[in-house]
Amino acid sequence: MTEAEVEAVFAKIDTDGSGEIRLRELRDYGLANDGTLDGVKLADFVRAADTDGDRRISLAEFKAHFA
Repeated sequence: MTEAEVEAVFAKIDTDGSGEIRLRELRDYGLANDGTLDGVKLADFVRAADTDGDRRISLAEFKAHFA
């Protein structure tokens, strides 16, 4: 994915516009998208992408995961 595509997907998931993806937003996205994000199971994605362990995924963490 290009950086612009990553940012677009992040914005689509970050429904409250907080700049962080919360687990509820990921759950809602998963329910609408077969439980996956770009072919990766959401639970695996959260474990890999949430590098600071705060149970939220920042744009920087999201970009780093897809880099």
